[in-house]
Amino acid sequence: MKRPLAIAVVDDEASVRTSLCRLCEALGMTATAYGSGQQFLASLDERAAGPDCLLLDAHMPEMTGLEVQEQLARSGATFPTVVITADDAPEVEYRYRAVGVSAYLRKPVGSDELMAVIDQAVHERRALTRSRRRTDRN
Repeated sequence: MKRPLAIAVVDDEASVRTSLCRLCEALGMTATAYGSGQQFLASLDERAAGPDCLLLDAHMPEMTGLEVQEQLARSGATFPTVVITADDAPEVEYRYRAVGVSAYLRKPVGSDELMAVIDQAVHERRALTRSRRRTDRN
């Protein structure tokens, strides 16, 4: 039996964290919520593997979603990140894409859209990882 996808939800608003976690769980995934980028990054030190996918709020106090993603990129994190934001400025999306986010969604996000984006991001990351392993063996 295949294990459910493990999703990390990082958002400074408790109601958004709760809603996204419930939505993920209703879609058959497990979800862990973090109230800040710092909390999430600290959790990575405690566990050997990160989540299958990260749902990341763009605008948070103290540490923005972009700063979280930049730190993840520097550390070599291998899990996909989906940014969820109300910001529709093309230059903001460009900055996130430049540091490796898998998807950039604008609020509100429906369940079908979220599931499709998570599935695609996880599938693409797994395919890339398999390809790298084959290359490393040769």
